[in-house]
Amino acid sequence: MQETTDATSPVKGQPLDLSWIHPLGMIGLALGNFLRRIVTLGIYDFWGRTEVRRRIWSGVRLEGEPLVYHGTGWELFKGFLVVFAVVMLPIMLSGYAVVALFGASPAVTGVFQLVIFAIATLLFGVGAYRAQRYRLSRTTWRGIRGSVEGNSWSYGWTYFWTLLLIIPTLGWIIPWRATKLQRLITSDMRFGTKPFEFRGGAGGLYGPFALMWFGIPLAILLVNTIIGALVLLPGPEALEPVGEGGELPPHVQLMATVLPIMMLVVGYIAYVLIGAWYQARTFNFFARSTHFGAAHFEGNATGLGFAWLGFTNLLILALGAIIATGLISSALVAGLQVFVTDADQRTAALVSMAPVFLVIAVATFGLLLPVTQARTSRYVVEHLKLVGPVDVASIAQGASQDIRQGEGLAQAFDVDAF
Repeated sequence: MQETTDATSPVKGQPLDLSWIHPLGMIGLALGNFLRRIVTLGIYDFWGRTEVRRRIWSGVRLEGEPLVYHGTGWELFKGFLVVFAVVMLPIMLSGYAVVALFGASPAVTGVFQLVIFAIATLLFGVGAYRAQRYRLSRTTWRGIRGSVEGNSWSYGWTYFWTLLLIIPTLGWIIPWRATKLQRLITSDMRFGTKPFEFRGGAGGLYGPFALMWFGIPLAILLVNTIIGALVLLPGPEALEPVGEGGELPPHVQLMATVLPIMMLVVGYIAYVLIGAWYQARTFNFFARSTHFGAAHFEGNATGLGFAWLGFTNLLILALGAIIATGLISSALVAGLQVFVTDADQRTAALVSMAPVFLVIAVATFGLLLPVTQARTSRYVVEHLKLVGPVDVASIAQGASQDIRQGEGLAQAFDVDAF
């Protein structure tokens, strides 16, 4: 006879402590990866990304024991080659074929670009799902692996059609869409044989979203009104043209120049602050809605915390690019001084090399990316906890999914940071 458990039976298991121990050597790893990418013309990126994951995974501790990442650079490289051959190369060749068959017709080109956009959007969602599946299949804790058992094309289709509804709904589908996609992928996740569950609707996200939706335009309007009031402060006559040419007063001309810049700056600041608050509320809501047996997650992230994290990460990336660009530029300038003796020629050469310095700055902007990725992981783990008992003894090893290559689509579309 099958054994049953009544409601009064005690829940088996124990609470599991989630903690973070920062991995050492992230700056050295970032510099080493960057130099190896240059030497190998970018090919080492797959191996470098794998080593970054190993270190970050090792920083996540559950009951004091680290997560272990078993993925390899060869798997990522092989996955990218497959996607390049099956997806990216045919898309590029089809573009040449369309031009060869129909010429550079704006109508034909527009239809082709629309079709490519639809395909790319669908594949982006498929890639995000498969990236999560690959990473979990290569992640173990106490020898038990994770997995995602579902249909990536079903997820990709949902990602596609819900994205198309963002503009017609003026963005109001975004909280519902994010919740639906989170539910789809969470419900397919497993740790060993034990599934995760997502319990929650999008209703709790609409208040923070409404603040963001209305708050950003209102902030821009407020600044616009304040600047306009300052222009009119001396009185309406301050706007009257002056001089023989009927030009506007200098202070009005200055405000006309400054106003668009101020609107952009204020809009960006409002987006960062209010958007970070919405991001924190979404993070906490998704955590609270994610259950694992009798346990569930709890998040206590804050908007200021996310905003500060994003701002400081941006500063770190910018600082890395500035230092790298300065060192490389200094070496180039020193070389010019050795090989070009005429001062005017050196100056002309430096002016002509300005685009090169800009390219170097852009190329080195991701130099310290592993450092910022580790900081982001630390914030997430330190603001997340597992509440309730987990019966670890009842979790058996899940069946192998026989995944032999890495997240090629994710690499092609750069779905995630690491």
